[in-house]
Amino acid sequence: MTDIQTWPLNIDFTIAVQNPQLCFADADLKQANTTKNSRGRVLLWSGNFATVYKLTKGDRAWAVRCFTRVPQSDVQQRYQLISDYLSQHPIPYLVNFEFLAQGILVKGEWYPILKMDWVEGTELDRYIGEYIDDSQILLRLERQLHQLQKDLQKVGIAHGDLQHGNIMVDEHGELKLVDYDGMYVPALRGTPPLEVGHPNYQPPKRSPEDFSDQLDEFSFEVISLSLRALATEPNLWATFHEDNKNLIFRQNDFEQPESSPVFQAIANIPDDETRALCDRLIRRCHGKDQKNADPQANFSPTPKFFNFPNLAPQQTLILISVIALALGAAFLWTRRSPSNPIITIPTSIPVPISPKPSPTNSPTNSAKPSNSPAPVPSSPKLTPMNVATFQTKYAEGQRDFRYIQLTGNAGDRLQGQDFSNIDLSGSVIEKLDLRQVILRKANLDNAKLNKIDLRGADLSNASLIEADLSLSNLAEANLTQAKLLRSNLSQVKLGSAILQKADLMKSNLSEADLNAANLNGAILVLTNLRKANLTKANLRESNLAAANLSDAILDGADLTASDLRSAELHLTNLSNANLSGSNLTSAKLILIEFAGTNLSGANFRNASIENIGSIESADFSNALNLAPNLRKYFCSLASGTITESGSATKSTLNCN
Repeated sequence: MTDIQTWPLNIDFTIAVQNPQLCFADADLKQANTTKNSRGRVLLWSGNFATVYKLTKGDRAWAVRCFTRVPQSDVQQRYQLISDYLSQHPIPYLVNFEFLAQGILVKGEWYPILKMDWVEGTELDRYIGEYIDDSQILLRLERQLHQLQKDLQKVGIAHGDLQHGNIMVDEHGELKLVDYDGMYVPALRGTPPLEVGHPNYQPPKRSPEDFSDQLDEFSFEVISLSLRALATEPNLWATFHEDNKNLIFRQNDFEQPESSPVFQAIANIPDDETRALCDRLIRRCHGKDQKNADPQANFSPTPKFFNFPNLAPQQTLILISVIALALGAAFLWTRRSPSNPIITIPTSIPVPISPKPSPTNSPTNSAKPSNSPAPVPSSPKLTPMNVATFQTKYAEGQRDFRYIQLTGNAGDRLQGQDFSNIDLSGSVIEKLDLRQVILRKANLDNAKLNKIDLRGADLSNASLIEADLSLSNLAEANLTQAKLLRSNLSQVKLGSAILQKADLMKSNLSEADLNAANLNGAILVLTNLRKANLTKANLRESNLAAANLSDAILDGADLTASDLRSAELHLTNLSNANLSGSNLTSAKLILIEFAGTNLSGANFRNASIENIGSIESADFSNALNLAPNLRKYFCSLASGTITESGSATKSTLNCN
């Protein structure tokens, strides 16, 4: 291949393909026409390594892939090896292709291209979006995907970059794979791949050394689990899908699956097969259950410590089985007693979706993990401690106070004291005055602080995962960037509290008082806010996807640019609230009060709206995806009342 100093830009390729008879040496392409849109502009599809153009000749069509960067020196050889192998092992999911070293002429120089049969179809993510409410189609796709996986494994190949843009659904509903840059065939064993795949479909620790016929297993499970989950819970699409980026998973979901909102949502799906697949994918995220790329490489039918040279292999295996049974029976017999009954341990234990223990929570243990399933550990016994001892030990430098029971007595005061970086995980704290106490960066995971006075306390950057603070008073407390995943904050007083960028995913805030609280940028995905008081609360840019806001009061609340996809709003009071630029995609808005509400620029895509109360003085200027029947319904409720913007509600709705 010619050593070219300056590689063409996309615009250079685009200009060249407009004259196929001049820029191509291939006989088919020279006589083809470049596909353009209705405005006469060349259609193109851009990826990480190539720009694709569609050329047609009669009833034939080709995809021409022009490399957007200098390809590796062995790329032609790679494609030739792939082509040779596929010609001997044809499968219906792949298309014909040809690498042309003298492919396209740009500014007097020849550059390589890949000529492929054009697949007339729809990219997987767009196809799912079209049929998101048809569970049978999604499950059929999942079955097809499973068959595709088996067929690829049967011939010993892997695609290497399975993702929504590389899986097409043709006009017959069949799957086709495109883009073979990262493909593995046996002839490429021992060579590094050209790419490591789309990060939203690959394991967190995939490296260039991972290149074998099992390369696609993680990607297949990601897509399969996505399809199964969406077939049961289609609302997950509106909540977690991002156009042209993913199905429902992102790379950070694989890096921290225990705190992932997607995995949390799927864990609640009442389907054993879906949950089992979810557990398996989580184990893969942690590097477990990974099969050896070459299962024969390290396999020995007889362990070295059971080596009987005078016996045939089959006789040896029989002898080993007899010995194992005898040893197992002897072990069980010695363990039988009233205090040690025989316990049956299941052969597999699902991976629970729970937070990872922090370094301060994990006991120091250098032992290697066992392959045998371990019984679920019970919570350690609480150690009683009085306030005086607690204060003394902290002053002496101790920070580890896990699983203590700290009970106050008359006269005990911890008000305003600094306990930053303390570890109180799993502890129970009761009958104490903790007003203005400083607990910055404290670990309070799984702690119980029921009915505790924490007014004005500083809990910024603290971890309170699955903590129980029900009925406590945290008015004016600072919880900036605190982690409150799955915490119980039922009936808690949080008036004027600061919860900026706090993570409250799947927490229980039912009947909580959040009057004038600052929740700017907070994560409230799947959070229970039923009957919560959010009057004049700041929820700007907060994520309330799939949250339950039924019976909540949001009078005067600021929800500018907030994410309310698939949120449940039933009997919710949104009077005078600011929802400008908010995303209400697939939200359920039933018996809502919209009087004086600012809905300018709000996105109503697929929103379910029924029995709206008053919309007097509401502003719908530039509202997005307001279906005609919905606009007509709002117009029937609107009057000529002037909004704050100076326009009548009817005019902001463009009522006729």
